Amino acid sequence: MTLEEDKVTASADKPTNNPTSLWAELGPAIAFILTYTVMGRFFPEGDGILTKDAAIFWATGALMVCTAAVIVIRLAQGKKIPPMLILTGSVIGVFGVLTIAMQQQAFAYVKPTIINSLFAILIFGGLAAGVNVWKKMFSHVFDLPDHAWKVFSVRWGLYFIFLAVLNEFLWRYFCPVPESPLVLLGLTVAPTEPYSLLGIEFGVRDQENVWAWMKLGNIVVTFVFMLANLPYLMKFMKTDEEGATGA
Repeated sequence: MTLEEDKVTASADKPTNNPTSLWAELGPAIAFILTYTVMGRFFPEGDGILTKDAAIFWATGALMVCTAAVIVIRLAQGKKIPPMLILTGSVIGVFGVLTIAMQQQAFAYVKPTIINSLFAILIFGGLAAGVNVWKKMFSHVFDLPDHAWKVFSVRWGLYFIFLAVLNEFLWRYFCPVPESPLVLLGLTVAPTEPYSLLGIEFGVRDQENVWAWMKLGNIVVTFVFMLANLPYLMKFMKTDEEGATGA
């Protein structure tokens, strides 16, 4: 294995070898899925607090608590809170409170879309302004030339757009329409009646569990995406010898 491969592999494996980092990524999603699945399988039907219909609200609460716990643990350990975790935690907190307080499932449905869209806007907005946000956030992990950072950033920006579009399709296709419309910034995001778009019927299925399980599925997809980018990173990764020569 070459020096470049050693360095990239070590950087890629670093989060996995750190139990705190691993649980920071998996813990909240697992808590959401377990809460949703247990309530959906073993709790009775009905409109009460402890029923299957309330599973999405309890799962959202579990997601909020676990995300907050990750932040508190990092602070207690004296570690810096990553900007991505701050942004994600803020959106989860705001829309989680709205989901539970207003008893509106659609807030939970659109939350991943908003999070991924914000990341894409952050990346492409930064590039348009001449600032590579992705480089500022991860320059301590990867040592790349500027043109490689730009390509790497664009790839992640497009990937976040893909995740946002995927979430929109999944919840609109599998989740039932809400009892009351969800309106954000004057736009009706979630109507109360089924509708058709490009020949596809939305809002006619009651398979919310498919959307819920994609929280874990997205982690797998992201891991595969990261592996797919390793050859590009290895191609442009600067070695310690090159840095010394340049100095």
